[in-house]
Amino acid sequence: MKLLIIVALYIAKSMNINIIGAGALGNLLATKLSKLHKVKLTVKAVHKDLIKNQQILFRDIKGTITKTDIKINTKIDECDLIILCVKSYDAQKVIEKLTDSETPLLLCQNGLKTLNYALDNIDRKRLSYLVTGNGISKIKAGISEHKGLGFTYIGTLSKSKSIILKNLSETLKQENMDCSIVDNIEDYIWLKAIINSAINPIAALAEVKNGHLKNPELNEELMNLCNESSTIAKSNGIKLPLDPWEEINKIIDKTSDNKCSMLQDLENNRETEIDAINGELVRIARKLSVKCNYNKQVVSEISKISINT
Repeated sequence: MKLLIIVALYIAKSMNINIIGAGALGNLLATKLSKLHKVKLTVKAVHKDLIKNQQILFRDIKGTITKTDIKINTKIDECDLIILCVKSYDAQKVIEKLTDSETPLLLCQNGLKTLNYALDNIDRKRLSYLVTGNGISKIKAGISEHKGLGFTYIGTLSKSKSIILKNLSETLKQENMDCSIVDNIEDYIWLKAIINSAINPIAALAEVKNGHLKNPELNEELMNLCNESSTIAKSNGIKLPLDPWEEINKIIDKTSDNKCSMLQDLENNRETEIDAINGELVRIARKLSVKCNYNKQVVSEISKISINT
């Protein structure tokens, strides 16, 4: 009888999940969620080796390497949940393909640009968001490592309860990843955007790991961006759930050996997310007639050394 109950609970919780994107976060989620759920990974056609091998590798915070056999191809399958883990500059094209679908969509992108585009093009009831302060590095498509612990928050943009997100949160907790469901996820998206608007450009321009942001000169630049981005958020009616400056310092401490995603992108000659993070804050600030000098400055400086231009 006990065995039957355990099996019944497992079937009730197991979901079909389609993760789009085999970068740092996509790889982490695919590894952890596949322990309980049927997970499929959608990647770009250029990742031929990944499609051929049908396997991803992930090194956890303790250094343990996990190989996960997983279905990998270029198609988006019918499923219970789609998790979009591509970079913000690729997100719009994927969202366009999903506008007529009824499948719930969990977004994970940095900045505010993807959020705003999704809200303009997809029914809010389908949308949820995940924001995380975990430090994760992509080594190559399908291979990544966990460099530092941090918060993870998920929630629906309609503020409704979701069995799918509850299931997701419980699974991640079982895999030693702190994950909380919140009613006001949009405020947390803004919180993470503020954090990213400070850490990413400053660490990228200085070419340093997060821990070096404690340097007094860099720390002052960090604070200027944090304060300015926070002012933009408050002027837009956002009630920040946590103090951004405190969270920035926690992330720096916990991910001191990690290189932020923008620095990794520059080092690997990839497009950065400067437009989705700081650029979107500049656009919002201009609409609100709020000062955004520090954000404009880093957008200009990163654009000069990035392949975005």
